[in-house]
Amino acid sequence: MRKMLRTVALGVAVGLSLTACAATGESEVVEGLPQQLVWSTYGLGTSTYADVAAVTGAITSGTDHTARIITADTAIGRLGPLKQGKSDMARTGNEYIYAFEADFEFASEDWGPQDLQLVWAPVAPHGLMVRDSSEIKSYDDLRGVSFPHITANPSVNNSLTAMLAYGGLTWDDVEPVEISYSEQADAVKSGQLDVLFQQVYGASLYELESAFPVRWLSMDDDSPKRVAAVAESAPYAAIGDFTGAAGQEDGESARGLIYTLPLVTYAGASESSVYETAKAIQDNYDEFKDSTATTQNWSLELANTVPTKVPFHAGTVKFLKENNAWSDEADKKNKELIERGEKLRAGWEDFIGSADKTNLAEEWATWKETNLSTL
Repeated sequence: MRKMLRTVALGVAVGLSLTACAATGESEVVEGLPQQLVWSTYGLGTSTYADVAAVTGAITSGTDHTARIITADTAIGRLGPLKQGKSDMARTGNEYIYAFEADFEFASEDWGPQDLQLVWAPVAPHGLMVRDSSEIKSYDDLRGVSFPHITANPSVNNSLTAMLAYGGLTWDDVEPVEISYSEQADAVKSGQLDVLFQQVYGASLYELESAFPVRWLSMDDDSPKRVAAVAESAPYAAIGDFTGAAGQEDGESARGLIYTLPLVTYAGASESSVYETAKAIQDNYDEFKDSTATTQNWSLELANTVPTKVPFHAGTVKFLKENNAWSDEADKKNKELIERGEKLRAGWEDFIGSADKTNLAEEWATWKETNLSTL
C-alpha cells in the first residue's frame, strides 16, 4: 500500500504542473510529439489518473517536452477538451464508444457521432467495494442497499447495471445515490453509500482502507446465465481476476470486470504524432511499468491490439505493424469500424435535421437499428 500511495503522490505532482519540467542535463526533442502533451482523464485519486501521470512523466523526462493533465469526473468533461482542441488525447472510460456512436448524452446537437480513434488500449480491473463489516457478502445481497449512480457518466453506470444484473437485480432493486465518481470513497466513509465502484487500485481506496477494513465483492459464479447478464449491459467487459487491490492480503484475489480504458484522439490527429506517442509509450515502458498496479498493462504484450467498438488510428496501426502486433483480423475489423463511423456521421447529418430534439437518444438508436448492421 505504501508503494502505491507514494506512486500516486508522485503522479499528482507531475500531473498538476501545467508545464512539467524536463530532467536536468541534456534534453532532446522527440520529432512528431507535441511540445506539450495535454491529456484529459479521470480525477485526482483515481488509478486512471495515476497511470496517465506516470506515463506522461516518463515520456517527457529527459526531453524538452512537457506534460499537462486535465481532469474531470464526467464523460463530457473528459472528452470535451479533446473536442475543443484543448487536449491532444484523452484517456477515458467507455464514453469513447458512446461518443463514437452518439449514444446517451452524446446523442445531442452539440455532439453527434465523433470521429474518435484509439491511440493505445491498456486494460484495467474494476469492482464493487464494501466495508468488511458489511452484511453484503455477494452480488445477490445488493438488494435495498445505497448504490452509486455516477453523475453524467454512462460509462460507469452501464458497468454498474451489468454488476446488478450479475446478481439478478436492476436499479429498481437498490437505492441509487447520485454522486460523482471521485466522491464515492468519502460517501462510504460517511455512510452515504453502502458500496462503491472503482478501478481497484485508486489512491482513494487505499486511504479508505487505512480508515477501516474493506473488501471486494467477487464474481465467482461463472454460470452462463450470470455471464450473459453481464454481457448484455457491458459487452466491452470480461469477468476476470485481480490481486493487490486495497483491502486484499498478499496472494488474495477477487473477480471483477476487466475492460479497456484507452487513450483516444480524433482521426484528424497527425499520423506522426500518434505514431510517436505509441512509440514513446513503449520506448519508456521500463521507466513507468512499476509506477502503479496497472501501468504494466500499457505494454505491447498486454494492451489490446484488436479493435472492438472503435478503430485504431493510422499512426498506431503503423507502430503495431512495425512490431508484428497487427493481425489480419485486426485489420479487417478496423476497416469495418472506420466504415461504420463514416456511415454514422453521414447518417447523423440527415437525421438531426428532422429529429425530435426532445428525444434524440431514443430516435437515434432506432435510426441505427434500422439503417446499420451491428458490429
